Amino acid sequence: MILKVKDVSKSFGSQQVLKPITFEVGEGERICILGPSGCGKSTLLQMVAGLQRIDSGEVEMAGITVERGRHYVPPENRPINMVFQDYALWPHMTVKQNMEYGMKRRKLDSKARTHTLERLQSLLKLEGLLERLPAQLSGGQQQRVGIARALATEPKLLLMDEPLSNLDVKLRTDMRGELARLLGELSIASLYVTHDRMEAFTVADRILILREGGIDQFGEPRTLFEQPASPWVAQLMGYHNLLSASWAHSGQPVVMLAGSPISGRRFRADQDGGQAVMMLHPESIRICSREDMAIGNDLKVTVAQTVYEGTRWRIIVETADRQPIHLFHDDRVDVGSEIGIQFSSEHTMLYADGGISSL
Repeated sequence: MILKVKDVSKSFGSQQVLKPITFEVGEGERICILGPSGCGKSTLLQMVAGLQRIDSGEVEMAGITVERGRHYVPPENRPINMVFQDYALWPHMTVKQNMEYGMKRRKLDSKARTHTLERLQSLLKLEGLLERLPAQLSGGQQQRVGIARALATEPKLLLMDEPLSNLDVKLRTDMRGELARLLGELSIASLYVTHDRMEAFTVADRILILREGGIDQFGEPRTLFEQPASPWVAQLMGYHNLLSASWAHSGQPVVMLAGSPISGRRFRADQDGGQAVMMLHPESIRICSREDMAIGNDLKVTVAQTVYEGTRWRIIVETADRQPIHLFHDDRVDVGSEIGIQFSSEHTMLYADGGISSL
């Protein structure tokens, strides 16, 4: 393992920012830390880097303990490098000088530096830019230089703190694809902080979901999307429709919603009977005909609002008990009309009623 984090915690005064956390990063593995602002993502990354001291626990890199108790290895002696969200390039240095900076500090000879520069400028599409200053580059070019500088010293672990957050939407979308390709080609282990789900899905082999300083779920993107462990994780995965229901049969993955039975995938099955929470992804709901409604897992609803979003319409409907549901449709639907909608059982998440207030 390149990185082992064992029961690491952190508090600032009386506020506990990170509860005891344990996870590992394997050779060449890309791990994204995903969560909202203030959940402890950047603090965790800084503790791995050694920029923040841990309160308890242990950090091990490439089989060597870098922090435990009083034992502490400073950042410059850890086999890591870091890419910051503000690029952190030396403004008075050219692209070439920025990329060479770490290599010179580590006393690499001129031949090794030249070879590395040639490889990285080709890999990161920096040809013709080596003599420019950072101010003469676009945001995307600056970010590529920041990544190249971090890779130049050949770290065993690359730490990235929201590296695309300062880019515009289109460039960010383009860059996350490039970054995923680059990390895949290099087979370098990386720990990548983001609050953007699609960015995490594009880049990560596994995603660590952090909430209020603790790990809510840790797994492959597909597992997190298809089997979110809690309503909070489901919402983070895009299941934005949250509805109150009641269990139809004890121990069965069926709930009653506005008088209709709906089957789905049941989680937190330790609680039987009583109220339930149903989470639906807008993409998994479709408008259906009367014939389709005879199949089941359907509901009669009233159209409350329609919003044109360019390639499709967002349809907002209300159930008989006045709960809103968002879905997408190719055509406009008249406000006030009564329609039938049908749910995919595979993408209908059912949970015991608990923790809704924290969503």
